[in-house]
Amino acid sequence: MKYRVVTARLTARTAVHIGSGEGNDLTDSLMRRDSKGFPFIPGTAIAGALRSLLTRIGPRLNAGLCSVLDKEDKRRKKSCSCGVCHLFGDVNPSDEEAATSEASKLLVFNARPIGGLPLPLIRDGVGIDRMTGAAARAGAVKFDMEVLPARSAFELRMELRDSNSNDEKLLAAGLAEWEAGRLWLGGRVVRGLGAFELSNIQFKTRNLDEPKDVMSFLKDDRPWQNAREKDNWLQEKLNSIECIVPEDGMPEGVARCWLSLTGTLQADGPLLTNDTMISGASGFDHAPLLAEWGNWKKPVLSGAGLRGVLRSHAERLARTIASSEYEDKESFLHHCPACDPNARDDHNDEQLPLESCDSLLKKANYSRDKESNVCLACSLFGSTRHGSRLIVEDAPYKSTDDQTKPIFKMLDFLAIDRFTGGAADEFKFDALALWRPAFALRIFLDNPTPWELGWLWLVIRDLSEGWLNVGFGSAKGFGRAKFANWDATFGYLSTDDNPLVLRELDLPKGKSGIYTTININAATNLWREIAEDWINAFHEEIKKERHFEFDRREDNYFDHLKHLYPIIKGDAL
Repeated sequence: MKYRVVTARLTARTAVHIGSGEGNDLTDSLMRRDSKGFPFIPGTAIAGALRSLLTRIGPRLNAGLCSVLDKEDKRRKKSCSCGVCHLFGDVNPSDEEAATSEASKLLVFNARPIGGLPLPLIRDGVGIDRMTGAAARAGAVKFDMEVLPARSAFELRMELRDSNSNDEKLLAAGLAEWEAGRLWLGGRVVRGLGAFELSNIQFKTRNLDEPKDVMSFLKDDRPWQNAREKDNWLQEKLNSIECIVPEDGMPEGVARCWLSLTGTLQADGPLLTNDTMISGASGFDHAPLLAEWGNWKKPVLSGAGLRGVLRSHAERLARTIASSEYEDKESFLHHCPACDPNARDDHNDEQLPLESCDSLLKKANYSRDKESNVCLACSLFGSTRHGSRLIVEDAPYKSTDDQTKPIFKMLDFLAIDRFTGGAADEFKFDALALWRPAFALRIFLDNPTPWELGWLWLVIRDLSEGWLNVGFGSAKGFGRAKFANWDATFGYLSTDDNPLVLRELDLPKGKSGIYTTININAATNLWREIAEDWINAFHEEIKKERHFEFDRREDNYFDHLKHLYPIIKGDAL
């Protein structure tokens, strides 16, 4: 008999929010804390994230298809015998099968902080009004939360009991993915938080064959520290893993490929963000968002803000293309590619323009079978009821040759009295702006389809050409930025998973975790040729009629703007 344990170091790449479900006068959502008041990461959160990852990867590693991915409701309610459920325990045992169900072979402990943790911060968030492009005023889209700053470190520990070699292979595959940087924990992951780095992975064993060994083990408060490390355990397990070709009819949730896009977001002038804690302490009405309390060398762009900018622009592109194809209101609404996520009818008494899919699904007695009825924007960017595969991480400040450290400029603002032409009383405020900063942007998209890649490419193209503004004050000329020196990495499990035409290209291949990788950067003209096929796929997707089980009757464009901006067809005016 052996005691087997896996230890590693978890280091936050971005800010982290592990919610407690409680709030106070300072914030809507407090961090989870132990009895001594120290923040920690619950073992349930770690096990859940690992299980979710392996559930998607498992069918490709010959571990079987988990019942939670099955399209039939009846099978999802029964016990499962897949490899992931063997490792983590039955996900949903029925009443009849509960007596024969198995407990988890993997014990995941709470991750405690290593050393002293930096001071927690308060992170604000706000929705974007789709009509005005400004911050939405509705209280429902204004929120804040307590977060731990980037570089917070935690101790990870997992124990294996009564496991077999297949269990260890699955665990190794998950740890390898996490070590490669594809690890997110906590809340608001798709909006920039919870990105982690996993390092110093150790697999240790300790013999428990003799009574003296057992007694020594029981008396040891930290038995994992005195266990013997097995050299090259992770690599040995990875070498024994073989990925299988996906079967026909395999659910969409099964892992196939991913896209990781990184680059530099360079502002060409002043950029305004706001940190309520820093502004309150510094005396400015608006002060830059900082990665750590009081560390002016580390400003950051929130992933939530960046994601909002990308989604808002993507919606505008999609609606423009759709409105050029369909000149009447009824046709447009049957092909509507993007709802307004802030348009919610909570009282069920009116039809709002471009009412959100969440609101309409609620009226239609939402169920899992109706997820396919969401618009293209909710399908890619997600919503409250429909998760997203697109992650936009917090973008930390990046030193450049022109600017090795942040430059700040104080700005004063004053409203003009419309009657006198002079300064309006009580409308003066100031802001501390970042001058021409650069940020390291990272976007991750899991299991992308050709039309999603085409849509994302159109948005990134406009961002690269300086058509998008980040931060606030865009109407005053702030936040103009360009995405440059970007690098795109595609990961795939088999040749059949390679996105679209990439399989036909003779490009150098690498390895990341259990995935084979291909890299394309901004310097190659090949990128534009590849993107053309993706853009065509996006146009074809917009042309498809969406059969909503709910009625979308109203739209901003055709109800309010058509008389101002008539659609021109052919040579007719």
